[in-house]
Amino acid sequence: MVKTIATRNHGLLPTSDLREWYDKHVMEIILSSPDEFQERDSGWALSKILNLTVNVNKYNPMRVGCVIDIPRAIQAKRAVVNVRAEDNACFAWAVIAALYSSARHADRKAQYPDFTSVLDVSVIEFPMTLDQIGRVERGDDVSINVFAEDEDGKRAAIVPLRLTDRKRDRHVNLLYVPDGHAGKPGHFTWIRDISRLVSAQLSRKQHQKYRVRTNYWSSFRQSILLVEIANIAS
Repeated sequence: MVKTIATRNHGLLPTSDLREWYDKHVMEIILSSPDEFQERDSGWALSKILNLTVNVNKYNPMRVGCVIDIPRAIQAKRAVVNVRAEDNACFAWAVIAALYSSARHADRKAQYPDFTSVLDVSVIEFPMTLDQIGRVERGDDVSINVFAEDEDGKRAAIVPLRLTDRKRDRHVNLLYVPDGHAGKPGHFTWIRDISRLVSAQLSRKQHQKYRVRTNYWSSFRQSILLVEIANIAS
């Protein structure tokens, strides 16, 4: 008699550790399943493994991680660089795009050095969250502001989500775009031209005050802070 053990598909990304992935999703399941089956008084016992079949399916994510499209109104301003990558490291790619800007095909990750070779990502976990950005700032001597589109009012406005404590020589402005699907991570892009992005919001005196959402992920009703975009974004 032959017993078949089937496992479900698991994502394998370019950034995955192959040995860790294989041990977790293949070896642990194969080795634990016979033990669990024998413990259910089935009378079966593992003699040997006859063969192993691996089925590979191409994973084509629609709107997850780094393949989220930014709103058309923002695209039209040509002020944001949206690096396309099939992983959840869009934050890192956005920072790399800012630090190693490319004049041509700026949306292609092939135009930049691999983020693992120039950023210390050992202190963070992907998908990225706001509370981890301070670790990147300290580890890589860079300051980072994060903005998002606020659609609460009559007109959508770009508002700060997270402001750096100290502006450094290497400074990056990012735009966070939430995913429309519940439970899915949002997306980070590089704001190449902050003035162009917020130009419609600025008054004739070139400054206007906006609210800062202090914690976009956990609640959109946190305490607010008044800042001047013209002063903190440039």
